[in-house]
Formats: sequence, structure tokens, C-alpha cells
Amino acid sequence: MARRLLGTALSMLVLLLILTATPILADTLVNMEFKEAPLVDVFQILGEIGGWNVLVDPSVKGNVSFVLKDLSVEEALELVTRTTGYRYKVVGNTLVVATEERLRTEFSSEEFVFIALNHVDVNSARGLLSMVLPRVRIYADDTRQLMVVYGSPAELEMAQKVIREYDHPGMAVKTVAEEAPPAKEEIPLKSEAVPVIYGDGAAIIRSLAVAFPSRTFHWDAQTRRIIGQALEEEWEIIRSLIWQLDLPNFQLKGVMQAGERSLALVEYGGSTVLLGEGDALEGWTLTDIQNRSVKFYQDGREFTAVMGR
Repeated sequence: MARRLLGTALSMLVLLLILTATPILADTLVNMEFKEAPLVDVFQILGEIGGWNVLVDPSVKGNVSFVLKDLSVEEALELVTRTTGYRYKVVGNTLVVATEERLRTEFSSEEFVFIALNHVDVNSARGLLSMVLPRVRIYADDTRQLMVVYGSPAELEMAQKVIREYDHPGMAVKTVAEEAPPAKEEIPLKSEAVPVIYGDGAAIIRSLAVAFPSRTFHWDAQTRRIIGQALEEEWEIIRSLIWQLDLPNFQLKGVMQAGERSLALVEYGGSTVLLGEGDALEGWTLTDIQNRSVKFYQDGREFTAVMGR
């Protein structure tokens, strides 16, 4: 019995020496089994196998028991973190494990852009962006007609597109001193009904109300059309804005990797579908799969679906 225990101990020692000396690549398939093991130790082992430095936040606690077979290190991390209520992020060559809130506040991957306004008031533009992209942070400089916008790369790209369409001479609010003499003939407003294929029509109308406060729009849910009245030149901007906001509410439910292939589990309209890069859903092509996000593209439009949002 003693000889058997000694042999087992030596085998475990050899295994640990191999893992310590030669870290396995993160995409290598692994088989692991734990029973009532401290969760911190599990993350330490997964990090070492993946070849990362490991930083486990003090908020991570508890023990776990599970069996993992033929999974990559990243798949194992995704399973373990999600089933235990934690999240992880690779920062450089360091694996960071913590609660979602701690990762968001301490290890945010936000970027920022400066957006200068040439025609419209900076506060009006800020209000429009806040409606269209509620998750971004915006700081406005009234004296310089400048905004600093913080968010994900996809959100910043959308913000710049919206402002390019909105920052138009016809959208500027004139002061009393700048007002032209009353026109002899009032320019008639044109009625249009613009179809909405994917998005939330009521939410799009709220954005239109910020961009065009003097115009009236309403949402016909039965025909899925936004109906309103505006000037002919305004309708070109309105149609473009509706087109940019007409995005499907794809919910990313999971990301799986098998060898070199990545798959995403996406929910839409009450059903889920498994997609790979190049696959299409409702006319949108999946172009990129990351650890916790996927990108979709259609006719010049691109948006990112993030897990948990």
C-alpha cells in the first residue's frame, strides 16, 4: 500500500514538473477532473496549463467538482467561470479572474474618440448619441464644440457614423439673430412611411425625436413602419438614421471552440441557432467570433453582440 501511494505521489510530482516547465498552449485539448477542489487553485492550474500568469481576485471563493474531457483551456475557463458565476479576461499574458462587475470597473477595454461638431449644437449631438448608444460615456466641451466618447470599438464606430449624418447644416438650430426673414411661401412637409425590418421601431422613434424635435413620427407595429412628416432634404437623413438603427436583437448565448473552428450559440426570435464564421442569420453574416462577443455584417453595416447584454 505504501509503495502504491509512493508511486502515485511520484507520478503527480512528474506531472506538475512537466506542467511547470513546459506550459501547454491555450488551444490544446485537455482532460481534467476535480472533486471539491478550491476554485482559486482550479483557475491557477488552468492558467499555468495555458501558459499565462494568473491573477485571481479576492472575490473568487468556493470549491468545485467536475470532469472535463477534450476541451481547450479557453473552453474549460468559459465553462468553469460561467457555472460558478465569475468571469475572466486575458490582459496581455495574464489571466484575470473576478466577478463581472470587478472586470468591468478595473479591467475595462473601453476606447475613446474625439468628435468635433461643425454645424449642430454639441449638447444636441450628445443627447442623440445617448439615445442611440446608451452604454457609451460622453463628455461635451461647449466652447470647442467637441465631444469625447468612450465605448467599445463597435460603439465608437457607430457613434461616428451617426454624427456624420447628423452634423449637417440643415440640422443646426438658428439663433434669433441668425434667423432668416419669413418666407413668403411655407415649404410643405412630405409624408413618408419607412419600413423597419429588424429593430425596435419605438426605440428608433425616440432617437428620431431627439434628432428632429420639430417633427412628429409614430410607429405602426402592424405594418412595421415609421410614419412621419418632414422636409424633403430631411428625409434623406432620417432614412439613413433609421437604416443605421435597424439592427436585430441577437443575443449571444455561448461560444465554443473545437480545434481551429469557433462556434457561437445565438438566440433570436425565441429560438437558438449554432453559427460559425461565414454563416448567416436573418440576412446577417457572422464575420468574427471572440471569447465573449461576435460580429455580424450586412450591406455596409456591422454590429457586435456581446455575451450577457
